[in-house]
Amino acid sequence: MRSDDSTRTTIARWRTARRAVLGAIIIAGSVVTSAAVMMRMGTRDCDGYHRVDRAYTYSGIGVVIERHHGEVVVRRVLRGSPAQGKLRPGTRLVAVDDNNPPTLEGWASAIRGEPGTTVELEVAYPCGGHKTVAITRDVVRMAY
Repeated sequence: MRSDDSTRTTIARWRTARRAVLGAIIIAGSVVTSAAVMMRMGTRDCDGYHRVDRAYTYSGIGVVIERHHGEVVVRRVLRGSPAQGKLRPGTRLVAVDDNNPPTLEGWASAIRGEPGTTVELEVAYPCGGHKTVAITRDVVRMAY
């Protein structure tokens, strides 16, 4: 019969071998996954792959707004939106339809509306200039 030290040594060697085998399996899986991703990226024929778009559709003017130092500012103008060419990032919103909503959510609600309706925004541009801009709302698709 084996001594306790001999049994412990055998168990320790078995555990080490098991860790080595499991590590090799994980590394092999990672290499195969990386190769599959690289193969997919290098393939010019995309017929076999389906792209999943995530999008949010709403009716408005197509701007992303934020609070900055207590003021409501245009953070981003979505490409192809009704606001493109009329507003730009950094434009400060002063009033919407002669109102000044107290919250950012209030501003967002006031800017949104039925497609084909017009919203009037009093704006101040970062480089100077202050004017009222009329923008006709439309369906805006925001992909992310």
